[in-house]
Amino acid sequence: MDSSGFCALLGSINWLWYIIAVIVVFVLGGIWFSFLFKNMWIKVFKIEMPEGKPQGVVFTMIIQLIVTALFGLVFFILVKLSFWVALLALIGFCGWQKGSLKFRYTKWSEYIQAAIVEAGYTFLAGMVFILLGLL
Repeated sequence: MDSSGFCALLGSINWLWYIIAVIVVFVLGGIWFSFLFKNMWIKVFKIEMPEGKPQGVVFTMIIQLIVTALFGLVFFILVKLSFWVALLALIGFCGWQKGSLKFRYTKWSEYIQAAIVEAGYTFLAGMVFILLGLL
């Protein structure tokens, strides 16, 4: 694909739905890692939660928002090529992510929990981007 084709692809994106999708996925991440799977996430990934006000939270959230936006942009572009290409890329990425987690855990139960937390959220986020990218 030449640069004019890529520019046309970017021009076909509904940027309002893209911004909405980024916000939705960012909020879903907050809910996922703070309420739904907080204890599992902390336990499996051995995260130490500091007492009082944690340092660097604002910077970390800004970086996370940027990464979420880039992750979403990939799927907003892919879905313009083909829904099936975007879905295949998401499944492949989640499979790779889940597979790489296996090297960290010897206990099957910890591996499954880690996969639920990480690959589960990645799949949910990717599906939001793909479905809203169709609009």
